[in-house]
Amino acid sequence: MADTRDALVDVRSGDRWLVAVAHPDDESFGCGSAIAYAAVHGAQVTLACATRGEAGEPVPGSADGVDLGVVREGELHRAATRLGIARVELLGYRDSGFDGAPPTGSLCATPLDEVAGVLTDLLREVDPEVVLVLDGSDGHRDHVLIRAAARQAVAAHRRADGRPLLVEHCLPNGLLRRWLAEMQAVRPDTAYHALDPATLGRDDADITDVLDTSAVLDRREAAIAEHRSQVSPFDGLSPELRRAFLTADHLARVELGVHTG
Repeated sequence: MADTRDALVDVRSGDRWLVAVAHPDDESFGCGSAIAYAAVHGAQVTLACATRGEAGEPVPGSADGVDLGVVREGELHRAATRLGIARVELLGYRDSGFDGAPPTGSLCATPLDEVAGVLTDLLREVDPEVVLVLDGSDGHRDHVLIRAAARQAVAAHRRADGRPLLVEHCLPNGLLRRWLAEMQAVRPDTAYHALDPATLGRDDADITDVLDTSAVLDRREAAIAEHRSQVSPFDGLSPELRRAFLTADHLARVELGVHTG
């Protein structure tokens, strides 16, 4: 009999999830609660991380005299353990950085079809019920590219039964408006006052699911803490707003055509 359950919310032991991110810490700062939610319900989670985050700006003293990529790779594996991720696959691209010409060998210097092909091969191997990716609405070019590659890979691999389900992790505009108001109040002399609230994050109307992940907050916090070389985006938030970010994951299901080849 065909499995007609909703694999996103009705996660069961033996399910498989594939999570595709661009950098170490995306899995914890971004979609960590959804990952932990799946893992505690018995899913085998595979994390594909495109780069080692070499272009990041480390916290002073956290990577002195050591290759930042090595530091961040170690943080990634420790955070993955905290979240319950079963397998980590590093895809081997270099971090593209925020701007300028993408370095040779970086994610954004690589043709989209090539990156999508790597993810397609992994999809065939893992055969997941759910594929999870960040929606790229923060504008980082590596996030945008890995999202596009995931969409292309799932479109090429999706079966007639709709599997795998592609889900994008989002930061809804309504929540980011709360964040902006708080930042403007506590740091009035910074650039936050110049941000346009209307351009922040994902339109709330795009959100299809909100997972209550309060039960895995301890796992999420522990994973975030492993990324010692990076400044957490949740540092300095009021307890109420921090909890709003970390105990509910906002997701958007992506409708794609069925591959028949």
